[in-house]
Amino acid sequence: MKINESILMYHKMNRYDQIFSKKELMGKRNHIKNIIPLANIIANTLHYDIDSNFLAICSEHHDDGRVDQYELLGNFNDTIISHNVLSINRFNKFLSEHEFHEFDTSIQIFRDVLLYHGRTWLTTLSEESNPYVEIVTIADNFENAFSCISYLLKEVETDAKGYRKKNPCADQKAVSDYVWKHFCEGKKFNKLEYCTTYAEYILFATTLFINCITNYESVAKLAFSQLDYNIPSILESYHTIFQQTLSPKMEKEAYQILVNTLKN
Repeated sequence: MKINESILMYHKMNRYDQIFSKKELMGKRNHIKNIIPLANIIANTLHYDIDSNFLAICSEHHDDGRVDQYELLGNFNDTIISHNVLSINRFNKFLSEHEFHEFDTSIQIFRDVLLYHGRTWLTTLSEESNPYVEIVTIADNFENAFSCISYLLKEVETDAKGYRKKNPCADQKAVSDYVWKHFCEGKKFNKLEYCTTYAEYILFATTLFINCITNYESVAKLAFSQLDYNIPSILESYHTIFQQTLSPKMEKEAYQILVNTLKN
């Protein structure tokens, strides 16, 4: 595929290790670093006929809006303003400032990846865009699920999501039947609607992990072997988190479900 000159220039001037340079953005920088090779693994595993160089560029820039989101909010809250929208605004601003007027298929695909990764239900994508958006979406889901353990360890100690602060008298180890059922089945659910305690939030995050293992088994096996995903370390970390946030009976059951998922 011929990549539009504007995309190549944007890529050159917005490399992820440069725009994600602040300390607070290091987690996102590592996320991008992992996404790039993971997207290639997914493309090869699912036998997609795509341009690997262009896929790498799309993967590297899919979260550029996170830089602007942090500047605006001091956090990464998509419910206030979507990083997808900020990403496309960032690219459009670049185009207008450099007076590019030649638009082609690569521009359409690049914009669709920025705007619709993780939100594919919002539009009907073109035949050209669909594989790129789907691959980046799968890679994004997978990497988020695997990397979430690193920030969960910190959040448990700091009450980063504010559950204890908002409800100091609530039993933060309480879990509703709805959340537990979805966790056991590895089915995603709406965090904002159903998580009211810290235990439920932890199970929500772990459900994302289980869901990715279940849905992307072939990708997971390749990622384990080719990328730096240390499964024993991940399990040990989840075990620690479960012990800190769940009741004794539930933490044992939750850990066993996680172990069984990885064995299958």
